[in-house]
Amino acid sequence: MAAALSDLERLQIRVALEDLNTAFCYHLDHDDVDALLELFADDVYYTHGSRVSRNKTELEQVFRSRSSAQPRTSRHLYSGLKLDIESAVRARGTCVCMTFGQYGEPPLSPAIPTLVADFVDAYVCGDDGRWRFQERHIHRIFVAPDNTGPLGQKR
Repeated sequence: MAAALSDLERLQIRVALEDLNTAFCYHLDHDDVDALLELFADDVYYTHGSRVSRNKTELEQVFRSRSSAQPRTSRHLYSGLKLDIESAVRARGTCVCMTFGQYGEPPLSPAIPTLVADFVDAYVCGDDGRWRFQERHIHRIFVAPDNTGPLGQKR
């Protein structure tokens, strides 16, 4: 049986997972796909509605397709991160994410959210000591009328 984590170890893991979630929003919003992909385990399982990606190669196609046809401006705001730290190398979490997104260059109008979703995650700490998303499942809760589905969805 693994030794119990100290309060300091739990706090360090929590900070690392907060940084991971913040980095996800930042790199997604700034179309930094290479940095974004570094946040995921190689065998990541990522779902958003009916769109499923089962590894980093599939996920890369999703992220690169977001702005491949025209410039995409987005901002993702997450809140309410709730964590279950299972061990020194495994954790689970949930948070709520509100998304603003439109095609075009800023400033854009109107500023109306296109999506509010629950993120349900599994995290893993790699041999390099970095925490990554092992799984991310996006559950759509509130959806703007013109939001027809996940970007990068094969139609």
